[in-house]
Amino acid sequence: MPQFSYKAKSGPDQIKSGVIQAENPEAVARKLRQDGLFALSIVEVNPAQVKAAGGSRINSAQLSAFTRQLSNLVRSGFPLATALSTLSQQNAHPGLKRLIVDLHESIQKGSTFSQALSAYPGHFSTFYINMVQIGESSGKLDETLERLADFREKDDELRASVRSALTYPAFLLVTGILTLFVLMSFFIPRLVSMFTDMGQALPLPTQIIIQLSVFMNRFWWLIVLVIAALVMLVRAQYKLERSRLIIDRVLTGLPGIGAVIQRMEISRFAYALGVLLKNGVSMLEALKVVALGVDNRYLRGKIVAFPEQISKGKSLSNCFQSDTIFPAVLINMAAVGEESGNLTDMLFRIAASFETEVNRTLKTVVSLIEPILILCIGGAVVVLVAAILLPIFQADFFAQ
Repeated sequence: MPQFSYKAKSGPDQIKSGVIQAENPEAVARKLRQDGLFALSIVEVNPAQVKAAGGSRINSAQLSAFTRQLSNLVRSGFPLATALSTLSQQNAHPGLKRLIVDLHESIQKGSTFSQALSAYPGHFSTFYINMVQIGESSGKLDETLERLADFREKDDELRASVRSALTYPAFLLVTGILTLFVLMSFFIPRLVSMFTDMGQALPLPTQIIIQLSVFMNRFWWLIVLVIAALVMLVRAQYKLERSRLIIDRVLTGLPGIGAVIQRMEISRFAYALGVLLKNGVSMLEALKVVALGVDNRYLRGKIVAFPEQISKGKSLSNCFQSDTIFPAVLINMAAVGEESGNLTDMLFRIAASFETEVNRTLKTVVSLIEPILILCIGGAVVVLVAAILLPIFQADFFAQ
C-alpha cells in the first residue's frame, strides 16, 4: 500500500506532519479530517527514499544505536545539526552514514527533524516520527530521544528473544524436511532396480514409497519451483492489508504461538503508550499514535477503536474489557493503575510483566515443539526404512 507524507493544521498556529499508509491522497485527507486536522499538503513518498542510499541494508539494531548516540549528543548540549554531522563522520556503515547525511542536509535546509525523518518511513515508524514531533513542540527533544532509544532497545531485545527461541526448532524442521526430500528424490529411486531384479510382488507401503520417490526424482525441480512460488505468493499477500488482517487473525488464534504474538504486541503497546503519557501527551492523542505502531493488524484493528471510546468517556480498562482478546490480567492491572492515578507506571509494569510471560511461554512452547519435531521426523524416516526393508525380509522369509 502506498505511503503519503502529509502536513496538516491542528490549530491556528499548530502544524503536524507525518506519514500515513492509504490507497490514495483522498483516503489520507479523509483520515486527517476524522482526526480533526486540515490537510495542507499530501505527497506520496518515493519508494526510492525508503531505502538509504549506498545499497547497504540498515537493520533495527543499527537504528537503535543511532537513536541512542543522537540522544547522548543532544543531551550533552550539541545542536541537532552538529550532532547529526558528528554521527555521520563517525559512522562506518555506508547505508546509515548516507541516511544521517541526508537527514543533516534536510535540517540545514530548514526542515524540522520530524519532517526529515518522515521522508524515510521504511526506517522510521509513524510512532517514532510522532514522538520526535512531540519532543520538538514541547522543547524536550533530548528527553524524547532518550525514551525513544529505551523503547527501541527494549523492542529489539524482545524480538531477539523470540527469534533466538525459535531458531533451533526452525533449524530442526528445515533439516528434517531436506533430509526426507533428499532420501525420497535421490537415494530410494536407486533401489528400484534391486526390487525389480527380485521379481516378487512388493508390499503396498513399498509400492507407494517407490512411486512417490520416482515422481520426486523426476520432478524435484517442479516441487522446488512450486514451493518457491507459494512462498513468494504468501509474502506478496502478506503485504496486502486485507490478506495481512486475515493472516494475523489466524496466527493470533493459534494455540501457543497466538499467545506469544498477543502478549508480545501488548507489551510493546503498553510500553509505547507509557512513554507517550510520560512525555505529557494526552491519552486520546497517545492512543492514536501508538495504535499505528501495533504490527499485528488484527490487534491494531481493536486498538484503533480505543480513541473513539475514550472520547465517549470510557477508561482504558473499559476499552480492554470490551473485547475478549485482551487477557483479564491486563484489564485488572490497567484498572488498578487508573484508580491509583499511576496509570503510566502501571503501563510500564504491564510491559515488563508481559515481556517476562512471552519469554516463559516461548520456553514452554519450544520445549514441546522440539521433541514433537524429532518424533515426527524420526517417525517418517522409520516408515521409509521399514517400507524399503519389508520386501527384503519377505524374500528371506520365503527363501527359508
